[in-house]
Amino acid sequence: MWKDLVALWKLTKIYLKGKAGAILLGLFTSIIFSLTGLATPYITRFLIDVIFHANRGDLLLPLLIICGIILIILFFTGLISDYVLVNAFERAKLLMRHDLFRRLQKASVDFLSMQRSGELNYRIFGDTEAIQGFFNQLLIALPIDLLFIVVISSIMTNWNLRMALFVLAVLCLQVLVIIGFQKPLLAYALFQKGKAQFLSGFVVERFRNIQLTRTLNTEAVEADAFKSYLEELMGINVKAFMFRKFSELSVVLINNIWSFGILWYGGRLVLTGQITLGTLMAFLLIAGMLYPRIASVVGSVFSFQDVRVSLYRFLEYHQVMPAVHESPEAVELSLKEGRVVFENVWFGYKPGEPVLKGLSVTLEPRKITAVVGRSGVGKSTLARLLVRLYDPWEGRILIDGIDIRQVTLESLRGNVRYVVQGEFLFSGTIWDNICYGAGSCSKEEIIAAARMANAYDFIMQLPQGFYTRLGEGGLQLSSGEAQRVALARLFLINPKIVILDEPTSFLDPETENAIYQAIMDLKETATVIVIAHRPSTVKIADHIFVLDNGIVVEQGMHDELLGKRGIYAAIYTELYAHRYNL
Repeated sequence: MWKDLVALWKLTKIYLKGKAGAILLGLFTSIIFSLTGLATPYITRFLIDVIFHANRGDLLLPLLIICGIILIILFFTGLISDYVLVNAFERAKLLMRHDLFRRLQKASVDFLSMQRSGELNYRIFGDTEAIQGFFNQLLIALPIDLLFIVVISSIMTNWNLRMALFVLAVLCLQVLVIIGFQKPLLAYALFQKGKAQFLSGFVVERFRNIQLTRTLNTEAVEADAFKSYLEELMGINVKAFMFRKFSELSVVLINNIWSFGILWYGGRLVLTGQITLGTLMAFLLIAGMLYPRIASVVGSVFSFQDVRVSLYRFLEYHQVMPAVHESPEAVELSLKEGRVVFENVWFGYKPGEPVLKGLSVTLEPRKITAVVGRSGVGKSTLARLLVRLYDPWEGRILIDGIDIRQVTLESLRGNVRYVVQGEFLFSGTIWDNICYGAGSCSKEEIIAAARMANAYDFIMQLPQGFYTRLGEGGLQLSSGEAQRVALARLFLINPKIVILDEPTSFLDPETENAIYQAIMDLKETATVIVIAHRPSTVKIADHIFVLDNGIVVEQGMHDELLGKRGIYAAIYTELYAHRYNL
């Protein structure tokens, strides 16, 4: 537990940095608020023992004025403390979510692909909410509660030592109850959050793939599965609630025994003349003030079990290492020609299982270079390494003679554009999707890019043209239309090096020819690398590399390679037969 408190304290120092003034102001006003509240037992004691008992009616008005002043102090100190603390802690929550989001953006593609989007969402929002909520308890509520437990205990000891000792004995009993319930509550909290996260991921995944669910006629199956998971979660929630309620009621029972004990023992002291009625009433009031403080401390300990779970889960993602690291001495990449060289590159996704084995190739500027090979030989891996989604185990990748590990990631990816097959479209307008990643863009540039991608005509036939809104993934568009929007995004950015993972895989022959012409125009200013799966794509290339078993086994022009009757000829024949169903 102490280790977790230390970890939580480190987070507070990170995310509340620069907010010390606000925290201290909030703490100060909260203390004033609580101290002012302690006036009530003293006022009650004075009212009974002095004004009523001594018949001092002349003191009623001054007492009323004092009460008014107390109410004003309570109002403004409560308002100020809440305002400054809410601002500080909400800012901390914002920074936590932003930091976790940024860290996950840099995590490896492999790690992210293994996570459900609903789970990512739950950790970014749900767990940070729980942690931030405890900041106030850790920094403000808990210290003030502990302080006032000491203050109130001192006051009660001064008034009557025996009654004070009785209250402290009950307090020790409450501590034992807290310790007894701590571990079971933590176990339930872990189980609850795990199930809730799973369900969040389940819902997001099912609705993201709703077309597949409907075409396979599995809606009823998925609905039944969801209900089953909900019933499991409901059972866990009920058990956790009842266990938590049992623990809370145990504390309440102990406090009720304490209150009845005070009333019984104090009543006897009043009857024997050892204390005044005003002292007994004041003691009951101040003892009543002690109970919420103790209950708050108990609640903090109980709630910390949930926070510990969120803390584990937050730190698990917070400590994920980036897939690649940017050197502190990294410089901006400024392309002159756009020549790409792979020098003896070794890389694999699993240790000891290389995909590329000493790959050495040169990709010439203002040329279309096709990379061909059967599935799994490393074609897409080559592209991922070039944009530094991963770094090679050995060897290096040069652009115009500069190792890409020596340049900033932003400048590298600003100059090298990787268009994956079936590139994702975001929710928003078509205009937003084309302009995504380009910063500011004019109407003329958007239209020109759409025309180059042969997307302008179909866009203008949509209800709102370029301002037609798309759902997540662009499900309203056909695969070919979505591909053309993605290509328009590429033509708008106009990078110096372009990697196309079969850019015409979803297009009809007429549109395919138009895209090929656009690619031919693109090579006038850029190095174009095409990962080829279609015979027509291969034929427009100026140079072809054939990958097999992680190395280049053949290279040359289309006709030249066909004449060798080697691996390329076999692959081309397979592509041609598949294309025309031969």
